[in-house]
Amino acid sequence: MAKAVLRKTMRILTTSLTMAMVLSLGLRARAEEVKPYPPCAQQASDPDVSGAKAAFQAGTVSFNEADYPRAILYWEDAFRRDCSATSLLFNLARAYELNGQKRQALVALETYLEREPNSSERPQIVRRIEVLKKSIESEPPPQTAPTPATSAPAAQPTNAPAEPLPPAAKVQGRPILPLIVAGVGGAVFILGGLSYLSATGEVEDFAKQCDDPEGRTGCPTETIGPAEDARSRQKSSAVVTLIGLPVMVGGLIWYFATPIPSSASTQVTPAIGQNFVGLSVDGKF
Repeated sequence: MAKAVLRKTMRILTTSLTMAMVLSLGLRARAEEVKPYPPCAQQASDPDVSGAKAAFQAGTVSFNEADYPRAILYWEDAFRRDCSATSLLFNLARAYELNGQKRQALVALETYLEREPNSSERPQIVRRIEVLKKSIESEPPPQTAPTPATSAPAAQPTNAPAEPLPPAAKVQGRPILPLIVAGVGGAVFILGGLSYLSATGEVEDFAKQCDDPEGRTGCPTETIGPAEDARSRQKSSAVVTLIGLPVMVGGLIWYFATPIPSSASTQVTPAIGQNFVGLSVDGKF
């Protein structure tokens, strides 16, 4: 009986951990899609500039809330509307890097150097590109092939390059994998608890059938097998519930105990161009 309960528990744990790993790998594969930035061939109109400013502000709010995927969507839209605001590539590079998309961050920084070859920040950007390349080389290759960009027409570059100013704020984040583990543990705990309550109810029902008002002892023969099955499920569910709880708590502790990465500090600095004024997020290594 104990061996059967142990085998059933191990199967449940193996399935749960496999689901967590598959989800994590799926997120990673999706995050590694890389696209180039199209040439900046048109000048932004006044409505485009206004829309770019609004999208930039919305992306800044999302970035400060550590919602990097949403910040990327807003800033990509802002850069699509006004590609003369090349300092937006700093924002995008940092957001992509914090979102685990190092290859796309590399594309953003290299594109900036192509469009602003005389930038005063060139030595710092080159060093940051080298760090990203070394980090990418140490990782396994991405699971998805690069896809070409199909964005709308971009704007024509201007002669006034963006100039990043001194830092004004810092933003940092934690990994998502511990929350996935905590979620799996919570699901195991809830399912195990529900199964335990159901089995306990069946055991109590079978026990009532053994109470004979005429004073006879023993249980009806047809209830012996189902009663033993209910007791077995009650024990296995209790074990699963006791395992799911520490997994859930451990995942939460892992998340909150994980130190925020200190290898790269995020700097939010003003980005100034001929058609665009806002904040540029830059990283210093």
